Amino acid sequence: MNFSSFFSKVQETPWYGAFLNPVINEIENPGKLLDIGTGSGKLIQILTTEYGIDCVGVDTSQEMLDEATKKLRHIKTELIKIVPNQKLPFGNGSFDYITICSVLFHLKEEDIDRMIKDSRRLLKKGGKIIVLTPTGGGNFIKLTRYFPSIKNRSIYIWYLATKKRAKAWTKTKYLRQYAKENKLQYKSEIVMNGFAQLEVVV
Repeated sequence: MNFSSFFSKVQETPWYGAFLNPVINEIENPGKLLDIGTGSGKLIQILTTEYGIDCVGVDTSQEMLDEATKKLRHIKTELIKIVPNQKLPFGNGSFDYITICSVLFHLKEEDIDRMIKDSRRLLKKGGKIIVLTPTGGGNFIKLTRYFPSIKNRSIYIWYLATKKRAKAWTKTKYLRQYAKENKLQYKSEIVMNGFAQLEVVV
């Protein structure tokens, strides 16, 4: 099994659903949504089938998009392979929502700024950029307390793999500062029992 297949299976676990729920709760009205770094497509699968959202998913990995294609084969969505750090292939004001889950904390500052600037270009007036990132907080005991099922065992791999970068991201408050410097509305919330952070830029 390659990483893309493994990650696709991880996205089907109960803990991953809990991870995505704060993003889903921010989608207040039907509209068009762009999911940047869609991976194997679990978020847009949920939003399309359960909430009637018109979704487009983009990713730099063709292997991930292949997994997403399998997951979404009976669902009307669009999946597009993009080139890292290049302008996204959509017109200005194309989307009501832009979601960026588990992506920004992996990037260099200039690449974060480029992605957020391009996301703002694509957003309709009154739209939202919704960012979800692990915090790196907590420990194995807390993980076991909140996610005890054997179906959730992959959460320990996720926690170890993301902890260092996630802690750095949470500490820098990068998006908060970006929003302040660019006179944007910003809110944040620690979610998933302290293991993730939801940030919204308007």
